[in-house]
Amino acid sequence: MFFLIVQAVLALLAVLFLLHALLEARSVRNAGKDQAVRFITMFSSSAPDTTEWPMVSVLLPVYNEKRIVHKIIDAACALQYPRERLDILLLDDSTDETCALADRHLARYKAQGVPVRHARRRKRIGYKAGNLAFGLTLARGDFIAIFDADCLPPADFLLKVMPCFEDDKVGFLQTGIEHVNRDASFLTRFQAMEAGHKEDVTSGLSREGLMASLTGSSCVWRRSCIDAIGGISTATITEDVDMGYSAQLKNWKYIWLGDVTSRAEFPESMAAFRVQRQRWARGLIQNAARHIRRMFATPMPLLARLYACSLMFSALLLAAFFCILLLCLPVGLLFEPGPFFHICCSLFLGAALVWAWYNTARGSQGASLIRRLGSAFGYVIMHFPLSLYYFSAAVQVAAGIDGSFHRTPKGCGRQKIRHPAINRRLVWLEVFSLCYALASFSAGLWHENYWISLYSGLAFSGFSLTLFFSWSDQRKRFQPGSVLITGATGALGTALALEYASPGMGLVLLGRRQDALEDLAARCRARGSDVQTCCMDLRKTDDVRQWMAACCTEQTPDLIIANAGLNANIGPRGEGEPFEDVRSLVEVNLLSVMALVDSALPAFRKKGGGQLAIVSSLAAYYGLPATPTYCATKAGLKAYGNSLRGWLRSENIHVNVILPGYVASPMCSAMPGPKPFLWQPKRAARHIRRGLARDRARISFPFPLNIGIWGLALLPACLAMPLARILGYDR
Repeated sequence: MFFLIVQAVLALLAVLFLLHALLEARSVRNAGKDQAVRFITMFSSSAPDTTEWPMVSVLLPVYNEKRIVHKIIDAACALQYPRERLDILLLDDSTDETCALADRHLARYKAQGVPVRHARRRKRIGYKAGNLAFGLTLARGDFIAIFDADCLPPADFLLKVMPCFEDDKVGFLQTGIEHVNRDASFLTRFQAMEAGHKEDVTSGLSREGLMASLTGSSCVWRRSCIDAIGGISTATITEDVDMGYSAQLKNWKYIWLGDVTSRAEFPESMAAFRVQRQRWARGLIQNAARHIRRMFATPMPLLARLYACSLMFSALLLAAFFCILLLCLPVGLLFEPGPFFHICCSLFLGAALVWAWYNTARGSQGASLIRRLGSAFGYVIMHFPLSLYYFSAAVQVAAGIDGSFHRTPKGCGRQKIRHPAINRRLVWLEVFSLCYALASFSAGLWHENYWISLYSGLAFSGFSLTLFFSWSDQRKRFQPGSVLITGATGALGTALALEYASPGMGLVLLGRRQDALEDLAARCRARGSDVQTCCMDLRKTDDVRQWMAACCTEQTPDLIIANAGLNANIGPRGEGEPFEDVRSLVEVNLLSVMALVDSALPAFRKKGGGQLAIVSSLAAYYGLPATPTYCATKAGLKAYGNSLRGWLRSENIHVNVILPGYVASPMCSAMPGPKPFLWQPKRAARHIRRGLARDRARISFPFPLNIGIWGLALLPACLAMPLARILGYDR
């Protein structure tokens, strides 16, 4: 009897999954046809006169977004729209220094006449939904544009989208989102495939006017539509889905504009991804329960009804995949498969192939068949951990457990931060699922039930992958979101700036040559970084301290690399180093670093951590005869950095001493003596970045020279000095 029930459930799930896959495949195919039709509303009429533009309120809900709040403020204040028709509201629920950072950043725009306000409510009730509802009470616009803290709209966003509201029946509009870190790892590529598939499905649905689930960022709502659906409800934790369902069930139209894109970021750590998806799952299931009766009560054609059911029940369908995994072990141990079981499994497999092929269509465009099959395989196995998150969310909602709203950390990359307790519980569930899948796989092989082994093996692969990502994240001790580099116009400084330059990375570059600095800044901006530059003489340590303090007031960097340095030598005839050169070396190589630390340390402590990298040299181990002052300053930096590391480690401030050998540069070429094991700057920068990510106390290279110079330091002077002379390091 039990096996008959299992087969019936499996058959039902296989049919539902196949129907869901075919409906999505149909939408994806429709999205590829006649792309111009998508924007017919936008281009069917000319833009109205600027005096007739409607009033638009831009809502920016933020909560503890100190790393990125300046970016969303900059993007919102750069929107091209008549200022008398624009109303920008920063809705700040923050409990950290985000509020003070935002105030200072907004002051500049207010002085320029930008219509921006900073609003805070007394009690944080209802999380983001409550914050948006509070913002509506202050908004002056007939239209409401909403952007999350990490969603940066293009300057012409409103100019492109507002003409679409000429039809009074259009209640809201959704635009595309381009994720700048989509290629950061397999995890972000997986999310990119998911997002691309969702956009294709939405495009196909919008073409036919069918019900869709839209995101709550980079969107614009008609104020009267929000009022008609009863405002922004805090009944669910995904208010955007709730609003979209309510509006569509009240026959409001929506428009999808995939070619208008804002920039955002995917979660890069497995913990952030895990917590985000479990929250989304709870919200989707809550909204399905909230709107299912109204959906069935609303008259609509059969095809529209099928799509609406597929949309609302997709979360439960994914949760059911984990239920199938739980059934694998008893079925594999106790029952012999019959013809009907084989038919059900074949149907399920066929549905999975259709679903995976179309889900990875956009992410695999132009790829070879082998690569596309690999993408499809990775995409499939990642949905087994997702099914666990959705299953746990379904249990939580069914049990009436009102979990907390856990925001997705933004601007953190893969660095190690504190995550809510739900992450730890899900990790243990993944470990259990991994072991259970392995047991089911073995039972299937033992009893020659290869369908069970196939399903369990895929699940085992998926849980292994997510646990590997979690382990890998733990090894990533520190991944900065903003980096300050001194000596940026030198060979190593330039290579370090280019090594860290990436989409969303904030760079502050300090150098001596303005022309080289601007050229480097342009190259880094071309890679997607936000770059600030400063040309300064580091010998003026008071100016260095003031500048560093001002930088930390604006935004404290996550990582400071003190790389600036000079060199001098005793001359070809051993006449000695001019004292002015000696003074300059001490001021630039040693005192400027101490000035940076003195100014940055209070900001690091207030921030709760940071990383400081001090570039010394292998010459710190042994004083070479031709460069006494240079070696002395580098030895001082080595000792200083070691002391700082021991002093500050309990305050979560990481200090690393970098001890390079010979790195190709004009300064290196000017040094007397041989240059064994010479490294190119790019190679050195890559090695330094890896060492800093692992928080190595000393990052010294290359290995042979490191051993050699360390050996000289250990030998007694009567042996070391003649040996150095033999090696060519004489006066």
